[in-house]
Amino acid sequence: ERFSNEMKLARKISHRNVCRMFDLGKAEGTIFITMEFVPGEDLKKFIRKSGQLGAGRAVSIAKQVCEGLTEAHHLGVVHRDLKPQNIMVDEDGNARIMDFGIARSLSSKSITGAGVMIGTPEYMSPEQVEGKDVDQRSDIYSLGIIIYEMLTCRVPFEGDTPFTIGVKHKSERPRDPRELNPQIPQDLGRLVLKCLEKDGAKRYQRAGELRTDLEK
Repeated sequence: ERFSNEMKLARKISHRNVCRMFDLGKAEGTIFITMEFVPGEDLKKFIRKSGQLGAGRAVSIAKQVCEGLTEAHHLGVVHRDLKPQNIMVDEDGNARIMDFGIARSLSSKSITGAGVMIGTPEYMSPEQVEGKDVDQRSDIYSLGIIIYEMLTCRVPFEGDTPFTIGVKHKSERPRDPRELNPQIPQDLGRLVLKCLEKDGAKRYQRAGELRTDLEK
């Protein structure tokens, strides 16, 4: 059912910064999805290989992710598991979001049980940790963590268990990324911390709004 939903949602999104999904099939009892081949590597590997990215490179990738998210959110689709492993960077430095596997349409009934936590702990918004309904601002929080990691090679919250990390997302203030990398411009540091506000109302409300500030 999740595979089927992924196809229905992902096929709606046609954008240069979103990896295209093609077909749903079954072979020897295994269900699979065919998708666009992107020559390159995922952002997690890219960060491990490159180390801290310069502000210009990080902003360029973040702007492209914002553009893909703007299109998805416009169609009522929230990714809900945005992380560097789900962002492909091709040989020309173009970024594509992939794996809308646990995304859902805001307009359809969720197939996740109430209070069930879905996502990757290091990149989850506080509302996801609490198992609450999420909207586009949850993806903006996750993108804030990704930008933080591109600039510092660290995620703001770490722990031995998903529970420990979840508690930190809910209650601990993130360390200013400029303490870890003084080369980060002050306004970019502020932008990242705004994405990471615990209260969704204090974050950027739309990916387009975040992209405008990244452009500045």
